[in-house]
Amino acid sequence: MFGEKLTMGEASIVALFSITVVFLVLLLISCMIRLIAVIINKAQKPKETPAPKSAPVEKSAPAAPAKEEKADDSHLVAVITAAVAACLGKEPGSFVVKSITPLNTESDWSRLSRTSALH
Repeated sequence: MFGEKLTMGEASIVALFSITVVFLVLLLISCMIRLIAVIINKAQKPKETPAPKSAPVEKSAPAAPAKEEKADDSHLVAVITAAVAACLGKEPGSFVVKSITPLNTESDWSRLSRTSALH
């Protein structure tokens, strides 16, 4: 049927068949990915047992939030204060660090795109 020279009809059949095969394989790959995702999600989530039905519980006043323990950041504050003092050329006791707020860290890609836009 298919020799060296293809007619327009034969070429259309080959193209249609090829496109169909490509999309069927893509659909198969998509289904396999979804199946693997379902299997992984079931493996990661522990099965929840339904709570036994009981009498309605009366609403009470909201409990006080748990007191958060603050980490001892005195060493970090001392290091930052010493670095600022060294950078400014002043004595560490000549100024007071009132607050230390961490900056949002961004990826290298974000930083590169931001700085390349300036040039």
